[in-house]
Amino acid sequence: MGSAAAVACAAVSRPGSADARPGQLPPPVPVEVAPGLVVLRRESWGADLPAPAGLPTEAAGDVRVLLVHHSASANGYDEAGAVAQIRQFHSLHTGPEKGWPDVAYNFFVDRFGRVWEGRAGSLDGPVIGDATGGNQGFSQLVCLVGTFTAEEPTPEAVDALARVLAWIARRDGVDVTPGATTSFPSRGSNRWSAGTTVETTTIAGHRDMSQTACPGDAAYARVRGDLPALVAGHVAAQTPTTTSTPAAPPTTTPAPGAPATTAGSATSELSSPSPGDEGTDVTPFAVAGAATAAAAAVAVPLAIRRRAGQGQG
Repeated sequence: MGSAAAVACAAVSRPGSADARPGQLPPPVPVEVAPGLVVLRRESWGADLPAPAGLPTEAAGDVRVLLVHHSASANGYDEAGAVAQIRQFHSLHTGPEKGWPDVAYNFFVDRFGRVWEGRAGSLDGPVIGDATGGNQGFSQLVCLVGTFTAEEPTPEAVDALARVLAWIARRDGVDVTPGATTSFPSRGSNRWSAGTTVETTTIAGHRDMSQTACPGDAAYARVRGDLPALVAGHVAAQTPTTTSTPAAPPTTTPAPGAPATTAGSATSELSSPSPGDEGTDVTPFAVAGAATAAAAAVAVPLAIRRRAGQGQG
């Protein structure tokens, strides 16, 4: 890769900076987007931060590849620390060093298996993200919070990553069958100059699109290993099955003077299944403000109840 290892993905800004210490945030806003997948809306970590509106999105059919990143930050954070880290990413990405309009990634996955909406509007559509080394486009970006050069993501993180990639694939029409490939003209990165035809698997790592070591060797081994099969399995599990409604039984014409009857009238009436429950399958989240730098981040306890039959990490 040459200079790839010298390029970090997205380092954390100043630890304990004022931008990472909210006094009090409102309760997290969980949204169940698919069976077994709850995403915490952007305001769950950044309700007090500017959320730019009208960011450009990919046109219908233009999302071709789903990219896995890592944040190149500490791995040992607690549940509240995940919020603090995401806020630090926002501070770095929107500051003078990067100058991006919002945090770079569409979604974050933390070590506890929680999925967070990143760039504003990403839950509602394929907002175009940013990336170190340039975003060649035609993509959606999911970032694992931590450094995965030698240490693998937790099983909970891998499972959540597979679930959110599957949901994005279904939403944006990406074929994530293991081994599936795609091509598109690059919009420009430090690996693929603008106009170059990029050929890639539909699930890839940041290093496939830019000169970088991201998402780390350990995470990238999962991207090139079992992750596509896990994603494909969740696509199948998230795809609703259609139940056909039986046709109305034919009506016979009665003989003169005979009562009208309907074929099958002796059987019980058939009814189509009622719509599924659209409620959120989560328990309430406790949120605490913080008074010191060490306890400044909002505490968001892990509270997602996994449905029966969830995939392996």
